[in-house]
Amino acid sequence: MNSSSDSVNDSVYARDNSTYQIRYFTETHNETKKRKRDHSLALPPEYDLISCLPDCVLFAIISRLPVNEAARTTILSSRWRYLWTFAPLYLDSHNLSSGNTRPACSMMYCGIKDVISRVLERHCGSVCRFRLAHVCFGGNELCLRNWLDNLSKRGVQEISLGFDPPCNQLPTSLLMCKSLRSLKLHGSWFPSTSEINPCFSSLIDLTLSNTIISGSDLKSVLICCKRLESLSLLNLPFNLPVGAREMEICSSSLKSLVVTDSPLRKICIENAPNLERLLLGTGMPVSTWVKVVHAPKMEVLGFLDMGSYNKFEVGDTILKGNDLSISTLICGVKILAISVDFNTVSQASTAVRFLRCFPFLETLHIRFFHFVDAIETPDYKYWDLQDPIDCLDYSLGKVTFQSYVGNSVELDFVKFFLSRANCLMNLTIVPKRDVWTAKMEKDLLCIRNEVSPNTLVYLATEKHLSGGCFSADAGNLSVRDPFRYSLRENLVLL
Repeated sequence: MNSSSDSVNDSVYARDNSTYQIRYFTETHNETKKRKRDHSLALPPEYDLISCLPDCVLFAIISRLPVNEAARTTILSSRWRYLWTFAPLYLDSHNLSSGNTRPACSMMYCGIKDVISRVLERHCGSVCRFRLAHVCFGGNELCLRNWLDNLSKRGVQEISLGFDPPCNQLPTSLLMCKSLRSLKLHGSWFPSTSEINPCFSSLIDLTLSNTIISGSDLKSVLICCKRLESLSLLNLPFNLPVGAREMEICSSSLKSLVVTDSPLRKICIENAPNLERLLLGTGMPVSTWVKVVHAPKMEVLGFLDMGSYNKFEVGDTILKGNDLSISTLICGVKILAISVDFNTVSQASTAVRFLRCFPFLETLHIRFFHFVDAIETPDYKYWDLQDPIDCLDYSLGKVTFQSYVGNSVELDFVKFFLSRANCLMNLTIVPKRDVWTAKMEKDLLCIRNEVSPNTLVYLATEKHLSGGCFSADAGNLSVRDPFRYSLRENLVLL
């Protein structure tokens, strides 16, 4: 009996002892955490916690500061003395304007060049971005040549150069930046590739604005750029040499081509198997010929003017003014933008026939033009006699009417369009600026009653549209519809 009771007492004692040990360990652990927490709270106010962060985190912080503020961190303490010199550099001349309210004026002085030279001399790390805006070299581009030599050796990824007034031909050292991923030039002359082949093996985005480049130089660039996805030719000067007014595009990687306000006579897309969007803006000569030979993946196209004398050719389909020869259906295009003056029967007929070339169209943008009143205008009887259009019957889901004035011709077309668009889900009407009337509002409300309840009808004002035919980031492939402006905050649901 005693042995059994002793064993029971031992087991009870063991259980109580283990419970005590667990309780003791828990309490001790909690007290330790509390002491640590209290100790951290008891740190003096001048204790520097940020300096305890690892270098990689501090590099990320410093690189997000303007250059002038990032350089000042070197005087904080010995810990920060050399951090800026090794952090990734984002150099923007706009941040070096010394608080001038007009940075464009401050760029005219030689002092800014000295500042940039000292920054590049003292900074030892990599250069991620180098941006100059409104810089005047006065015919002395030696420092620019030295800068580009420095940048090409330090793995620069983005270069943006803007000159005012335009500078002479850029140094060929620009062509040697192998690590360059984005290049934007404004107000310059592209360096000649006759003696040196470009080494843009990593280039993805190329934008040339008010920049002179010959057709042969552009061809050399496209040949060497095996990863180029976006090419934008904007506001090319009208004093381009005769040999520079014809562009031939051959690129296996190119996905986006933007051309606007340029005196080009011919744009031939000879071989672009991955081209997804072709954007043509205003300001083109009346005799421009755009020819697409091979671009099987093209999904976005516009703006095409139904009344101009420009010639647009895709395969065997040729559009020249009011003359349209249809031999090939363009089945890949999903987003189309056109400009039409519906006051003339010829343009209205051309627009309707042209839509038949795109049987799988999903989004359509129509910009109304308003010229001198024509003698013969289409009426509702004209639209009733139109043959079926495949995209209206089976695929078109989004439509935008821009510069709408609400006259009888446009109103008849809108009614015809809505009566035929069986799959329409979203309609946006953008009246022309300063032409809004009570009658227009009444007509649009009547149209809303005739549309299916499943169709969302929005109204926006043209004053909220930015300039040009498409958005500023049209070359950005992440923007699915470059003709769609930011109207979310200004849309009114009818």
